[in-house]
Amino acid sequence: TIVKIICLVLLYASYYIYFDVNWRQNFMGLDYMEKNLIEEKVARLLSDYGYNQDIDTYIDIVDFTQKYGFSVGNAFLPNREDGFLAIRPIPRTKKSEKTIGVNVNRPLDFKRFIIAHEFAHSILHYKTGEIFLHRENKKGKDNEENDADYFAAALLMPAKSFSRTYQQYKSEKMSENEIYLKLSEIYKAPLESVLRRISEVNSIVRESD
Repeated sequence: TIVKIICLVLLYASYYIYFDVNWRQNFMGLDYMEKNLIEEKVARLLSDYGYNQDIDTYIDIVDFTQKYGFSVGNAFLPNREDGFLAIRPIPRTKKSEKTIGVNVNRPLDFKRFIIAHEFAHSILHYKTGEIFLHRENKKGKDNEENDADYFAAALLMPAKSFSRTYQQYKSEKMSENEIYLKLSEIYKAPLESVLRRISEVNSIVRESD
């Protein structure tokens, strides 16, 4: 159908653009040890939340971050900015005000990734007791941003769950393109993130052998 053809064209376009520009910088920037540390940290957080990788797929990222004390909402931001994270300690207490804002004009799947990305900064880079402000924009990535991207993908598409679902569709003789679209629909993640996550999970399996 015309709709399916358009989807596939967009899929391949996003694939080549994303991988040409970001593959070496984002994916290859993390070594095996770093990836596994992030995977283990994410797995613990998901387990504490009640997520079961043996049976669960989609995770409600807003509910997840709220359970960890965050307020999450849309924000009117310049087009170049995807979102922000703000953490402010409350004086004379051990608590903090924690807020994640996402650009109101972003599509739902990207909003979910932005929320997961900003939450990642709170886990990986925030020091307890400090004021912390992070704003996400479309400019180049540094090591901290690459770490947060990897964490976000691992959170939205948990390794064991994602691999299980991927292998299930492969066993059903679905085409790779159909699998990509189905995984994006189920995990509500951007197509380029799904493509990257397949490579990440496969890489973990190869390097652990």
